[in-house]
Amino acid sequence: MRKLLLWAVALGLFVYLLSPQWQSLDRMGERRFAVLEHHPKELLVGVSWPFAVRRDGMADGLQLARDEINAGALTGGPPIRLIMRDDLDDWETARDIAMEFANTPEMSAVVGYDDDGVAIRASPIFEKSRLLHLCVNANSPAMTMHDYKYIVRTVQSTNKIAQFLAEAAATGGKARRVAMVWEEDAYGKDLAYQFRIAQDALGGQMVYQWPYPTEHTDFRLPVNQLKSVDADVILISGHDAEIADFLRKAQSVGLTTPILVASDLTSEIRQKAGSALANAQFLGLYDVAAATPENLKFVEKFRARYGRDPDTSAAQGYDALLLLAEAVRTTGSLNPLDLAFAIRFIPPWEGANGRYQFDGQGELMEKKLLLVAGSSKLLPEESHSPREEPKAPHTVRIR
Repeated sequence: MRKLLLWAVALGLFVYLLSPQWQSLDRMGERRFAVLEHHPKELLVGVSWPFAVRRDGMADGLQLARDEINAGALTGGPPIRLIMRDDLDDWETARDIAMEFANTPEMSAVVGYDDDGVAIRASPIFEKSRLLHLCVNANSPAMTMHDYKYIVRTVQSTNKIAQFLAEAAATGGKARRVAMVWEEDAYGKDLAYQFRIAQDALGGQMVYQWPYPTEHTDFRLPVNQLKSVDADVILISGHDAEIADFLRKAQSVGLTTPILVASDLTSEIRQKAGSALANAQFLGLYDVAAATPENLKFVEKFRARYGRDPDTSAAQGYDALLLLAEAVRTTGSLNPLDLAFAIRFIPPWEGANGRYQFDGQGELMEKKLLLVAGSSKLLPEESHSPREEPKAPHTVRIR
């Protein structure tokens, strides 16, 4: 709880620092309500995502859903237009994009973000400017702790992921000795804190901890130290390149302790880690082989259009847009507040990535998580489809 309070304080400080802009953001919100009251002929949706960094299926899933909706597959609402921006997983870039979206009165909703830290700082901008924020990947509970009216999270929160991983680290219900390595970003810090809480409740033991900075990481020290640590499993959190590097370094020194990775098994990790994947299991947020009618139809359409299987981002983007379209259909409104509450109180809704049901704060309720073996063949290939509206008003920053 202390960690969540620290995040809440940090978010409150950020809101305070933005206070000179609040009056203008308020006016943006008032203008949005006035414009949308006149029933525009299209549903305008902004997308903020690190397309060039992730090279995943987010754009493909969104475009597939948009085209289905606009072709009349879902009746009762206006056509959708997407404004897609690459935020580079960089706050300065993402802030400019968030302000652009906030200052677009015809816009009803935003889909994003990949990074927790970016999402946490963007959420008050959307709240103040009365813009629905569909959070499709960032997991921090801090965003739903402030009684915000305009946020809906369609992905599991960090505390639920941590609980799942703590249970996965146990064998036959018996808690084990865990070594933990995590990146000191927003997701990594929160996950480490929440995992320790869940592990303590299960009676487990933390035998090694090694946080690492987001830049200039050298895993030679921890992998050699871990060879002499009596751990049953190693939990690691980080970005794809760092995960792959850790797995390779662990293999090179003969570290045989099973490794549990707190993120998806992506094409980048598979390509960079190679045979080092054999000793790892990964957190799965989407099962491409799920035999539900919704997923079977989605996978069939995705394969037919793109020639490969969808990944988690594709499924998340696809479902988010269809969920938004369903809210428009049921309310007959493009007002972000109407849409936010329609989604929060929608009956259990089945999408490609499972069942969606939300609490009054916009938090996703129970939803299945998976463990995926590093040797799994069920991995989508890297996305290379052209990006829509490749407007690039922002300078690329070297990180």
